Amino acid sequence: MATLNIYQLENGYCYNTDSLILAHFAKSFLKKHISLLDVGAGSGVLGMLCSREILSMGGSITLHLVEKDTIMATLAQKNTSIFSGKVHCVDFMDFVAPFKFDFIITNPPFYTQGAVQGKNQRKNMARHQSFLPLHPMLEQIKRVMKPNGILCMCYDARMCDEVFYGFKECDIHIDVVRFVHSLPDRESTLMLLKAKIQSKSPLRILPPLFTHQSPIQSDNTLEVKRIYEWAQTQSIKINEEQIRLEEYNL
Repeated sequence: MATLNIYQLENGYCYNTDSLILAHFAKSFLKKHISLLDVGAGSGVLGMLCSREILSMGGSITLHLVEKDTIMATLAQKNTSIFSGKVHCVDFMDFVAPFKFDFIITNPPFYTQGAVQGKNQRKNMARHQSFLPLHPMLEQIKRVMKPNGILCMCYDARMCDEVFYGFKECDIHIDVVRFVHSLPDRESTLMLLKAKIQSKSPLRILPPLFTHQSPIQSDNTLEVKRIYEWAQTQSIKINEEQIRLEEYNL
């Protein structure tokens, strides 16, 4: 697959391994011809990876992204233009969908209320749950997703009780879960899930994903190395003033 050049803000929140793992998890649920919505898109990496995967299958995709930060939305538009992405610069809770989507993917902010916020408000918006609370987000997702649509997302594994309760309250059925651990003897800090509105399938809990073979940061497992090889992303740092000079219709 072709390398994806992804422009990222120098002083903003940058996509990380979580996003690559989520996109790789989601790819097995993608269909050949779909409409896809990336919620809280940031630089647009999830939408880009899914779009490239679908096109590599000879399929077609209608890509929409929601990002409320103006600078990040402009960046997402720049990045996803190769896939004819349409970025909506709006809070997801105020998003009026042009139609219902086949597939929704999101790596939402999930730091809890007690977590300390930094001075960079843009990074806070990307990390802290208070900017996009779980339950209202799920209710909005249900409004903009087709009855037989698919949702793929990741969340803090330590909040899985709240996640399962929230999905049940919103009548969205989680049918696949996978937990991510740094090492076999470490607790999970990330969960990947796939859910549908209309599903009676029993819950499948996939084998855990281990990201490292040792505490050394660069000592990734073979599975994570393969995810990096599949993703083939190249980050290009850009400052805010450069973005402001570019004009995109959001």
